[in-house]
Amino acid sequence: MKKLAIILAVVAGFVACAACSNTNTPEAVAKKAITALQKGDYDTYASTFDLSSNDQKWLAGMAEEKAKEGMDAKGGIKSFKITDSKINGDNATVTVHVIYNNGEEEDQHMSYVKVDDQWKQKMNK
Repeated sequence: MKKLAIILAVVAGFVACAACSNTNTPEAVAKKAITALQKGDYDTYASTFDLSSNDQKWLAGMAEEKAKEGMDAKGGIKSFKITDSKINGDNATVTVHVIYNNGEEEDQHMSYVKVDDQWKQKMNK
């Protein structure tokens, strides 16, 4: 009985570690970013970018301003789905299909870079 409890504890530990590692993928960061936009959490959205903390604060303010212009006109984000993801070394692209509350749909192509073992969104130029 004691051996079974130890085996179950070890298996639970592996499952917990596997679940934690899934948060460090380009797809997980894309989901975090779009969910933050959906909720109006611009600080969290900005934290997904490869920027200094000062630049993240600036980006959060800009994102909020642009959301009022663009996303609010579309009624906000109704839902989204990751439709494609490609990793090439320390770079990745994720395609997210976004559906807005007014019925409009579009694909967002998000670029990522691995920085200090963490995936971060790149500013598209």
